Amino acid sequence: MKQLTQYMIDSGKTFVQLLDDNDLKPKAAFWIYNKEEDRWQLFVGHVHGIDDDLDNFNKKAENLITTNKLQLPQLQLSDIVLASDNAPILELLNSVVNTGDEILAINFVNEKINDVVLDGIYLYRMNITALNLS
Repeated sequence: MKQLTQYMIDSGKTFVQLLDDNDLKPKAAFWIYNKEEDRWQLFVGHVHGIDDDLDNFNKKAENLITTNKLQLPQLQLSDIVLASDNAPILELLNSVVNTGDEILAINFVNEKINDVVLDGIYLYRMNITALNLS
């Protein structure tokens, strides 16, 4: 398994903060290891004002990356995945953790949740349960 680098951890946190600062606050954000591709991907889900509109999200994410190149010099749009609102991974993680609106650092390595093995997840935010409250 490829290592999640400190740069990736820092850039993921910065990207989530930029989403927050631009009124795109995601309810879920985490790096997840993709075993088939042997790479880490930054998943974001339930992004405010986006729903499952991938084109709209990609435009906004690319704009954030481009305009914040000094803070995100190596982060690329291809590193980021918009998880659909009903993605099973969101439901799975939401069943065991709720971080509130904070940006945290919770590392899951070789964890098993409901018989699903997670090779690696570095979680910043999981706050989907609050969706119906706002």
